[in-house]
Amino acid sequence: MLYHFFYPDDVVSSRHFSDFAKGLADLGWDVTVFTSNRFCRNPKINLKVKKELWQRVKIVRSYRPNFRQASNTGRMLNSIWMMLAWLVKIICYPSFDVVIFGTDPQFCYLIMPFVKLFKQRTKIAYWGYDLYPEAIIASNMGSLSSLSHLVKPITGFCYRQVDLMADIGPCMRKVLSSYRHSARCETLVPWALVEPTNIPLSNERIRLNLFGKCSIAILYSGTIGNAHTFIEFLALARELRRRNADIVLCFAGRGNRYDTLISKVTEDDTNIRFAGFAKENELEERLAAADLHMVSLRDGWEGIVVPSKFFGSLAAGKPVIFAGAGDSSIKQWIEEYGVGFYLHSRNVQLVANKLCSLTLNREVLTQMQQRAFSCYQTNFARKIVLRKWSDCLEQCIGSA
Repeated sequence: MLYHFFYPDDVVSSRHFSDFAKGLADLGWDVTVFTSNRFCRNPKINLKVKKELWQRVKIVRSYRPNFRQASNTGRMLNSIWMMLAWLVKIICYPSFDVVIFGTDPQFCYLIMPFVKLFKQRTKIAYWGYDLYPEAIIASNMGSLSSLSHLVKPITGFCYRQVDLMADIGPCMRKVLSSYRHSARCETLVPWALVEPTNIPLSNERIRLNLFGKCSIAILYSGTIGNAHTFIEFLALARELRRRNADIVLCFAGRGNRYDTLISKVTEDDTNIRFAGFAKENELEERLAAADLHMVSLRDGWEGIVVPSKFFGSLAAGKPVIFAGAGDSSIKQWIEEYGVGFYLHSRNVQLVANKLCSLTLNREVLTQMQQRAFSCYQTNFARKIVLRKWSDCLEQCIGSA
């Protein structure tokens, strides 16, 4: 398994891949992880242990210089360094049945043809959390976006080396399929980091701290970055305020667009509040304090990323208000499973109507919460996705 950040790093994708590796080991797989010696958000910390055994998972760390991951140049240098380090290790190590590629660092799929060249009997699996060069193009990064278009033919060649292509939603599968690869396709979503066994009860102290006194509390928890939108939520909040609805929206997170959001809020927006990013040991109680959650994805990003907070919301038994493209995977799941509302610039009043009706009928809200929780347990829970992964890998090996 190849991934840039791994245990003990607590960044979300590291947590997912750490759980992924441990879960496969628990199911009987012999798992070796190639990763770096750096933390994502604290790159100055250098993990000294090159090899260790953790939860029956072998961890092999490659040294990586402290290039700034937050800059485009630093991120690209980190990516090139890790790809070369991993390629040397793959060539030198005994053959594996399967090499699983993640999507961090960027463009790590470029070494797939070399893996096939030197380890011809080894299968390749690819788990797409976010797609490059599509993410760079969607970010509209000027000349860098233009150059990214030139990479697509190379990307297609690399994807055609893949035996198992794991997407995290129907829209991503469509993007990947446009490269005309011949891999087996499976949708395998990233599960929630916190999986309560029952719908957790709201802590009134935390709820009061986040929302004040209100009938309906709506929470955005997590990153607000380039892939996220918030304009629709501001419009919804202002429509609710115009109606004097007893509903409060709270944005609790961080990201490179979080300060932009704060700057858009005025003194008149009395039903909008802010809170900092929650530590993991505080996350379950914070998610439980709200009645509904907000999730967003900017137009143009559908199929490139899927906000993992969607799955965390359902796991906590919280219906979702989703703002994003009309053909996104999350909108499809909301409509298929009846676990929330789809919000866009033209239906703000309609969604406001539905939310106002919930203030008068808590029973309907309770039913929605139970449906969200059941939906997660049945379709997206970690044990379900891990079992699917194990089955897919067995079939991948069996097709040799």
